Amino acid sequence: MSMSQIPSPPFRYLSEASDGVIDLTALDYSIMKEETEKQDAYDLGSQIKKAMIKCRASYEQGRQNDIEACHQRLEDLIAKALPQSKKVPRKANLSFVFGDYVRQKAYHHFLSNGALLPQSSLSEKISDEEYLTGIITMNQDIARYAIGRATERDVNSVMLSRDLISSVLDHLMKYDFRNGHLRRKYDGVKYALKTTETVLYELSVTGADIEKSSGEEPPTKKSKLEDSDEINKLLPEDELEHLRKRMEHRDELREKLIKRCRDGQKAAKQAIYALHRDDIKKASQLISDCEKNILEQLMPIVEEEPTLRYGSYSNVLEEYAEAKLYFAWLLGKSDECNDRSNPVGVLLLPEDFNLIPLQVEDYIGGLCDLTGEIGRYAVKKGTLRDAETVRFCLETDMSIIYALESLSRLPGGNIGKKMEPLRRSIEKLEKMLYELSLVKATGRNVVSEANDGDPGKE
Repeated sequence: MSMSQIPSPPFRYLSEASDGVIDLTALDYSIMKEETEKQDAYDLGSQIKKAMIKCRASYEQGRQNDIEACHQRLEDLIAKALPQSKKVPRKANLSFVFGDYVRQKAYHHFLSNGALLPQSSLSEKISDEEYLTGIITMNQDIARYAIGRATERDVNSVMLSRDLISSVLDHLMKYDFRNGHLRRKYDGVKYALKTTETVLYELSVTGADIEKSSGEEPPTKKSKLEDSDEINKLLPEDELEHLRKRMEHRDELREKLIKRCRDGQKAAKQAIYALHRDDIKKASQLISDCEKNILEQLMPIVEEEPTLRYGSYSNVLEEYAEAKLYFAWLLGKSDECNDRSNPVGVLLLPEDFNLIPLQVEDYIGGLCDLTGEIGRYAVKKGTLRDAETVRFCLETDMSIIYALESLSRLPGGNIGKKMEPLRRSIEKLEKMLYELSLVKATGRNVVSEANDGDPGKE
């Protein structure tokens, strides 16, 4: 075979001087550790669900000898799964599992006492939301129980069911659940109450003596418990009131956090825009403003209520990471704001964020978004026919994608959605580099298709 039939080696997008791939070994270890802990949590949650099913089956079948053993098994698994504090974010689906556990406990408490399960009877590590989830969804079980007792024409038990559901609904109406999962579950309480009221009506029209069972006038569809003494017998009023106030305080913290997050996120975004305009001093000041906002305004709220760590606060950290990464890529790690004609190319690692530690998702999200800013910078340099800098931008993007693809797996969330835009960005820079070679070879004015529709085009 002649040498002319053998293709030449691929074009070297990565120069010999390039590091090739940034070292994310420590990050990969953190991801795998987190994934292992998450899988362990899923496995433990599965065991808890099986134990709850056995407990429920024992109750349904009336096997008293098995009930105690099932309950002990369930309590042992719950104790193993609970974290050190109610404020520690749950891993995997354990929060939903704990809610189901409270639901079952509350239902069994109703069968034994005819009242609502007090939160104080549970482990203090069960969170307020998990307790609320349990006592809200419990009403579906009580409605089902009422239908079963109505089959035996047990009017008294049906009325007890209705009274408890009505009392719980009256208390829940004091909350502002917004549009979260508790709001959706809360709507089910209304249907559970309607079910028991309908069953009582059907019993009455088929000859059941409702008045004799209740000792009062037959209930109408809109009847509610008016006697506060009766309500106190059904609900632990003092505990529920303290719970409601804690939930209100948590809502206030959440609203405060969301409002203050806007300032931090805005500062980080404006820092990036300032860097694109070569206003280095302003960018440095805006990054400092963002850090001050996070440290002094946001972090104290998250430390008080760690469950607020995700959402708006995480978005601010991701934007902050992007701004810091872009600043360091352009100017290096030094705090000196010296103007540079060409980017330094420094890529910060997670351990470089000493002032404000980042979680894996925050850092990787910022790293992926960095490539978009580098692409905009490359467009500006491509307009000036600076092929070397465009190639340098391409090398950075390629080193980032190689590093991310070398991870054992990407963390959850929206990180996976950021990979495809990163690949397209690399393809655009390759096309731009090719077009610049045409310009150099022919002297023609070629408009790069990579510029079309790019928000960073100038």
